This record gives sequence, C-alpha cells and structure tokens, in this order.
Amino acid sequence: MTHFYTRRRALGIAAAGVFASAGTARADEVLDARHTLDEAVITVDRVREETRSGGELDSALKRAKGVLIIPSYYKASFILGGSYGDGVLMARLPEGGFSDPAFYRMTAGSLGLQFGMQSAAIIFAILTEKGLSAVLNDEFKLGAAVGMSIGTVGAGAEAATTTHVGQDIVAYSTNTGLFAGASFEGAVIRPRKDWNAGIYGVGNDNPVAITQRNLLRIAVNLKDSLGKSAVPAQPQAN
Repeated sequence: MTHFYTRRRALGIAAAGVFASAGTARADEVLDARHTLDEAVITVDRVREETRSGGELDSALKRAKGVLIIPSYYKASFILGGSYGDGVLMARLPEGGFSDPAFYRMTAGSLGLQFGMQSAAIIFAILTEKGLSAVLNDEFKLGAAVGMSIGTVGAGAEAATTTHVGQDIVAYSTNTGLFAGASFEGAVIRPRKDWNAGIYGVGNDNPVAITQRNLLRIAVNLKDSLGKSAVPAQPQAN
C-alpha cells in the first residue's frame, strides 16, 4: 500500500511538472506573439517612410484585400542556407479596416555557395481575393499559384514605380541583395498554430475565422498604423 501511494505521488509530481512546462511554453508563445505585433507596427511605419516619395506602399495598402507583415526575416547560410521569419496576416473587413491578426511563419531553403547572414523586414500587400485565399491555406508556396511583383526598398534602392496591374501579391523589403526579386520564390508560408492558440485560445485559432474578426485589443496600434493608408488623402482647398 505504501508503495502504491508513493508511486501515485511520484506520478502526480511528474504530471504537475509537465503541465507547468506547458504553461511556461504557452506564456512564452504569447510573449513572442505580442512582440511580433509590436515589431509589425514599426515595420509598417518604416517601410511607409522609405516609400513616401512615391507613395508606393500606401497606394498598395489602399487597394489591398489583405496584408502579411514579417518584421524580421532571417537568412543564414554556409553552403546550405535557410530562411525564416514570423509575422501576422490581416484581411480587409467589409467596413474598410483590417481584421485581427493571424500569426504565420515563412520559411525557405537554398543550396549553393553562400556565406553570412542577413535580415529583412517584409510587407506583402495582397491585392486580390485569389491571393488572400491562397495565403489563408494551411500551406502556401510563394510563386506557385499567384503572380507576384517585388518592390524592394531601403539600402539605397528606390521603390518600384509600376502599378502592379494583374498582380495578386506585391512584396516590399527593407533589404536588397539576397532579398530582392526571386529570393522569395519558393518560400512557404504556414500558420503558427501555437501562437494563434496562445493568443485566441484553442478552438478560436483558425486563421480564416481570425481574419473575419475585429476584437483583439492588443492589435489596435497595428490596425491604426495600417489605417493611415485606408483613407485617400483629401484635396487641399484653394
């Protein structure tokens, strides 16, 4: 009998340790997700400033059906390379603003003679319903299903000046070189189910459902930043 109670107590302690670890992991996920939201605000403001002369980003955001913001996309390589970055996807709501953010991760691999590490902030303006539906899938490969034009800004580069007619997605990056143009081809975008569950709760973490809501208070600053592009500038009085 003593052995039975000793064993049951040991199992209880072990289970408590597992649940405590899970709680800590979930808390870390929430903190990381909230940090990504804060960084997304900085990213929108930074790219807007770097494209201000041509109004390129604001013009795209006014027409966008959705937007995917990745504040830090890292590319590290030594012969075999890999890239990844976490971000948020938001959809245009019927009333004109942007939805609550669903969390996503973008990853890519590469093979070739490469050395070093770079990082970039990226904004994907999703201009069509087809593009938005493709990204909302459980796994979306850039360049596989929709047309995409890359506008690279920062690091001395000028913003693209084309109108992107017929394009489903337009990307803006704050880094040139390895992050320009075809560097995004083949990258895969998947939902971060752990972060979505951590922020919204299990059962409320489906990206399609998230991007139909406007309830998350901690996303207000990001929505306000994107909203600066939502209303066309008013003409000045003579």
